[in-house]
Amino acid sequence: MAKETITGQLTFDINSGKFWITEAEEGAPLTSLEFGDAFEVFCDGKWVETGIEITNDDEGNLLFKLKNTNFAGILDGLEVRQEIQKP
Repeated sequence: MAKETITGQLTFDINSGKFWITEAEEGAPLTSLEFGDAFEVFCDGKWVETGIEITNDDEGNLLFKLKNTNFAGILDGLEVRQEIQKP
């Protein structure tokens, strides 16, 4: 099977409770991301391998965080990419 790299913006859909990689211009969903999925985020001028994890802030509130980065909280709009299997 061939692989394809999907690049776009990270978007959280509150209706479905899912993270998506969406087109930068129109916001159309390209692929969904599940907890535990590996992908990359553009950070400090380079691509960094990451994944979404749930943690707690200092007050005990749930918080979304990207592994291997300082990104936490509202993650919408970050430039991300993921390699997927093409059917």
